[in-house]
Amino acid sequence: MKDTGHPCFMVGATATGKSEAALALAREWGGAILAMDAMQVYRGADIGTGKPSAAERAEVPHGGLDLAEVGEGFDVARYLEHAAAFLREQREVGRRVIVVGGTGLYFRALTRGLCEAPQGSDELRAELRAFSVEELRERLERVDPGMIERLDRSNPRRLARAIEVKEATGRSLRAWQEETPEPLAPDFTAIWIERTKEELQERIAARVEAMFAAGWVEEVRGLAERHGWEAIAGFPGIGYREIAEALRGGGKGAMPDQVKSDIIVATRQYAKRQLTWFAREPNLQRVMLSGNQPISAALLSLP
Repeated sequence: MKDTGHPCFMVGATATGKSEAALALAREWGGAILAMDAMQVYRGADIGTGKPSAAERAEVPHGGLDLAEVGEGFDVARYLEHAAAFLREQREVGRRVIVVGGTGLYFRALTRGLCEAPQGSDELRAELRAFSVEELRERLERVDPGMIERLDRSNPRRLARAIEVKEATGRSLRAWQEETPEPLAPDFTAIWIERTKEELQERIAARVEAMFAAGWVEEVRGLAERHGWEAIAGFPGIGYREIAEALRGGGKGAMPDQVKSDIIVATRQYAKRQLTWFAREPNLQRVMLSGNQPISAALLSLP
């Protein structure tokens, strides 16, 4: 892969091996890595979010990690602020950046820009959350009929967001999107790391088991002691709430098998949503990996 200076994205579902692929490229290029993971921004949530090890972080400069405390709000605008500084710093010292992760919203914001349309009131958002998809479609047809053709009509979150923007600002979400600032990474290479469905499911199960073996339960216990059980119950990272509930219920030793099973199922469901997201993204170069296959010569020769 030629070093043209623009970022190289490694995207895909959880447990595909994209982090290992990114690390291999960073070593090959003498580059840096920017994590693109909405859970790895939280300090102390390390094992359950699959953060790179201390040794890996010492070997290769990493950004996008440990930007907020568990229980603290964090949004894509804050991520972009950090990413802009990290990309600038690496560019100044001549390192090419590999951006790796599976948070599709971060990918879209980095490569297309962040729409700055404001949020509506808490009352309006609560009202819309209670609507069915059909009710949301009907309301959007009334308040902003031209917008509905630009959306996934089956996605309640996107329908509600369009209604919220129109009713809160009097302007269509389309108008806000057309004024979106220039993206941080308008020129990029994006590689979509894939696995077969069967292999991905096996890798997810093995990964969850490895996280428990690495001390995930003690990590959750420590976070709860520092931030309180309520903060962990509201933490969006898969597995943290489930483990916390088991601990509060009196679990002191090994986690019940049902907890592990629930986390594996939730992770597989999340991986499916990630695949759906990236299937809609243009300009991704798809690379299928199998087993412990390393970064191939074909991958390293991509433009």
